[in-house]
Amino acid sequence: MPYLLDNIQRLVRDLKSEPLPALPGRLAAIVRPKLIRLWEEAAHRSRLGSLLARPYTGKGVVLMFHEVHSNVDAELRTGCGIGQTARIIRAVRAAGRDIVTIDEGLRRLAEPDSRPFALLTFDDGYLDNRDNALPLLEQAEAPMTIFVPTEMITREIYAWWLALREMVKSNDMVDVSAMERRFSCGDFASKAAAIRQVTLWVGTDQARAEALAPTFARYRMDIPALVDRYVMSEEQLRDFSRHPLVTVGGHTRSHRFLTGLDEADARAELQSNKSYLERLLDRPVDHVAYPYGSAGACGEREAALAAEAGFRTGFTTRPGHLFASHLEHRHLLPRIDIGYAPQSASALASRLNGLHRLLSAGFVHPVATLS
Repeated sequence: MPYLLDNIQRLVRDLKSEPLPALPGRLAAIVRPKLIRLWEEAAHRSRLGSLLARPYTGKGVVLMFHEVHSNVDAELRTGCGIGQTARIIRAVRAAGRDIVTIDEGLRRLAEPDSRPFALLTFDDGYLDNRDNALPLLEQAEAPMTIFVPTEMITREIYAWWLALREMVKSNDMVDVSAMERRFSCGDFASKAAAIRQVTLWVGTDQARAEALAPTFARYRMDIPALVDRYVMSEEQLRDFSRHPLVTVGGHTRSHRFLTGLDEADARAELQSNKSYLERLLDRPVDHVAYPYGSAGACGEREAALAAEAGFRTGFTTRPGHLFASHLEHRHLLPRIDIGYAPQSASALASRLNGLHRLLSAGFVHPVATLS
């Protein structure tokens, strides 16, 4: 209840500070996800959800996590808690899905009589994937794929999202000059909301992400130190990759929006990442996930470049399940963001049964590639 009251008060403050012409767009951004959550809840409590979801329920589902926190509130709910991760694994199994590797999933897609499956994927190479997620996966005998950008491991990356979180965590008032916005961050709800709003503002525009750099400098954010705190080192990743449940995939060199790069640079992002990981791990790296993964961050060009680089699959973040026809679109496979907190039972169910695609993308074709 205190969180709810804080959130309402924060929302009223934010709306008062919005310029009048911006209010309709801001209200729409607030209302749409809430309507989706209401639909999910109503569908979950009736037979309507399973009926609507049936055409959207595929043979496979790819679930996306990032960080798995021991204290999710301390990190402003920017990842998934350990308990929540365990619940997701149980829910996947209760839905009748086996948790398998990517290669096994592709094999099952090609066989009409094979059992339904789920793939568990984790992005960016966070230490807590090893410390918090792996013990759960060992208990469940569930394989995972971790998609790793080169510069996260070499500590060269511009991890603006880590700097943003640390800045908001550490300050009760934050001025983001690039946005011409001042955020009052005196309570948990306001801090979480500030992170959401800045992240939405960045969108898929690398220039906006880089425009945050002066603000980070003003608040003395040490990005390499943050990456060192949260992300595996070369030695740790090498050891982690030897675990029988772990597959390592690519995630580009610098985790930039590939669509914002010219073709030569986008090609280099993919090829150099694959080469780096294969040299480091002394094994093939066959799969890649595109940073951000939305329609604005990757498309047909990026799929072609991933294939050219030698990756056998490429994963987006378009919502949707896997169907046999995805074997013809192996470099534009859908993936569902499930590793966030808090998460209701209805939200989890709608992602596992396919209803989430219908609600978030509209009544579109069940097979997600570019849409």
